[in-house]
This record gives sequence, C-alpha cells and structure tokens, in this order.
Amino acid sequence: MEKHIKELFTQKVLNEAAQKFNINQSSLKDLEGFQNFVYFGKSDDRSVVLRVTHQSHRTEEEILSEIEFMNYLLNNSVSVSKALPSIHGKLVERISDGEFYATSFEYSSGRNARIAEESNVFYQRVGSYTGRTHNLSKQLNLTKELKRRQWYNKELLINMKEYLPAELSYVIDKYDILKKELSNLPKNTDSYGIIHGDLNHGNYLNVDDDVVLIDFDEAEYSWFVSDIAIPLFYEIPIPWVVDGQRRIEIAKRYYYNFMDGYVKENTMDNAWLKRISEFINLRQFGVVSAIYRSYNFDNYNNWSDWDKEALKFYLNNIEHDIPYIDMDFCR
Repeated sequence: MEKHIKELFTQKVLNEAAQKFNINQSSLKDLEGFQNFVYFGKSDDRSVVLRVTHQSHRTEEEILSEIEFMNYLLNNSVSVSKALPSIHGKLVERISDGEFYATSFEYSSGRNARIAEESNVFYQRVGSYTGRTHNLSKQLNLTKELKRRQWYNKELLINMKEYLPAELSYVIDKYDILKKELSNLPKNTDSYGIIHGDLNHGNYLNVDDDVVLIDFDEAEYSWFVSDIAIPLFYEIPIPWVVDGQRRIEIAKRYYYNFMDGYVKENTMDNAWLKRISEFINLRQFGVVSAIYRSYNFDNYNNWSDWDKEALKFYLNNIEHDIPYIDMDFCR
C-alpha cells in the first residue's frame, strides 16, 4: 500500500466504518492487510472482519461485483466467507465522503494455512474448491460480465515502472515480453474468466482440514491456470529455506494433491498446465513490484533475512530467465 494512502487512513475513518457495520470500536484488532485496511471486530456477539478500501484501489462498483461473485460461489457450495450488510442494509458503505469504502465479512474460526505443513486432504480440498470456482465461472461467463479488471490492469503491473529503480529496467523489459506472450493466448469460456486472483496460504483458512476461501479483493478476469500457478508460487519455499530435491518434493506434494481435487470439479488441458511456469513468473513480477512499492529500502538493514533473500531470488530468476521451480506440470 502506498505511504500517502496510509496517512489518509485516520482513526476517524476507522471509527466511522465500524459504526456503520455496528462493530464495537474497542474490539477492533488490526489484521495488517496488504492492499486494504483489515480489522477483526465484534458486532454484538458475532466475530466479523471489517475491510476499508481507498477509492484509488477499487471503485464501489468493483467491490459490489466482488461480493456478487462471492455470493454466487457461496450459493453453489464453494466455501467462502460471507459478506454482511451494514446497519443501513448496504454491502458497501461510503466512508469519509466517499474517499474510502467499507465492507464487512463473517470471521472464520479457521487458521491460516502453513506452507508445506498441511495434510494431503487439505491440499486436495483447496484444489477442489478452486476447480469448482472455475467451473462456476465458466457458467457465469455465459450469462453475465462482472465489473472486475482484466489481469493486465492489476495496479502492481501497471505501475511497475514507477516503483522500480532505474537500474532494474531489465525487469520492465522482461515483463513487457511476458505480457506480450500472454496477451496472444486464446481466451474462451473454457480457459478464461473471473478467478480468485490471489490464492495463497493466507487466503485459504484451515478449519479441521476443510477450507474456507477468503479475500477476493484481487478477483479478476484471467486464465484459470493462473489460479493454479499463484498458490504454487506461495507454497514452494524459496531455496534459502529449502533447496534441492526436498524443495521439489514439497512442490510436487502440493501440486499433485491440489490437482487431484481440482480435476474432480473442472477439466484443465495439458496445454494450459504446460504454461504454469509463465503464470508463476507473472506473479513473481507482481511481487517484486509490490516490494518496491511498499517496503522501506532506507531501512533495508532491518529487513528479515527471508525478505532479503526472497528479493534476491526473484530478481536473479527474472534477470537470467531461470524457472521458479524446475518440474513437469503435465498430468
């Protein structure tokens, strides 16, 4: 999140948002959202999540479309968090004269998934819900178009040139090449539609080995295979943590179990699975952009070792065209 937006978000804005959703202000706890301001809170005896979004990040229409998509999935047996109405019966409330938008969701008692530590059953269920989401998205394509952005309009990709220093111009050049290649891929009902867009261990919760999908803020129109590549990107440890054969074993266990669940709900041709590496690379570009947008490089010496090593790893992959993981994704 940009520094100037953080400065605009005052206690007064937070209090107004909480009041409109009948959330006890003293119960609010910061959940440290990355793109939005996200809080845990209590509405009477109910645990809820309050999300406040700056108008530069999403329009009211885009947020309503996000919620419409989530409700559509929820009504068709996909386990997602439910949006809750305000005291005025609205799913989206304007805050601070429309500078911010507030929404609220049910709070799940589940915990964030742990990288490489969950059961095979859990990973299969993540894949199953993802496959069902894509199958439902195909049906939605035929009847309605939601007001969500196309994959190339993601803020981190559009503004990458602004965020990165001049010495990383090669990153921009490499992204432009990838963008051109992806733009030439076919788009049809079976391959392209609205997806979650940010599936990762923080956005699917473990509830006794079942799954709750949360945070559809990045829902976008893209290829379905992107929703397979993105969780892989996050589930595979960087080599500084785990290297060699063990890293490949972790990747394979997640991927094979995920796909075992996925194919029970949706079909994915091998021609698309062969492109997983490209979509992992696309996410890698977005993460590099996010780091340069949001991290304080003046405080680099106080970064965690993981953050330092991850950035080195990503930039080296991009500069030298090294695959994020060397494995065959075809089944």
